Amino acid sequence: MEVLNLTCEFGDFDISFVPSGTTGYDDLNLAAHSILIGDVSARVADLTDIIRSKRAAGRPKDLAVLPALCEYAKKLGLYGNRGENPDSGTLG
Repeated sequence: MEVLNLTCEFGDFDISFVPSGTTGYDDLNLAAHSILIGDVSARVADLTDIIRSKRAAGRPKDLAVLPALCEYAKKLGLYGNRGENPDSGTLG
C-alpha cells in the first residue's frame, strides 16, 4: 500500500507513504518542520517539498493547486536563496 485515500468531515485526505518526486520519509524529513497539535509534536513536510511532490505527481488535482502554493511560497520568501524557481520546477 503506497497511498490511503480517506474522506473525513472536512473533505478528502490522502496519505502517501512515498510521495511522488521524493524517496519517502527520510527525504522529506530533511527540511520538515515540527509543529504542535494540541499536546502532540508532529513533523510536517516543507512547502517546497510539497510543491515538488505535487508537480511530480502531475494529477489534475495537484496541478490545480500549484499556482496558489507557489505564490504562497514566494510570499514566504522560500524561493530565491538557492536559485529555486517554483514556476519552472527548479528547486535548488
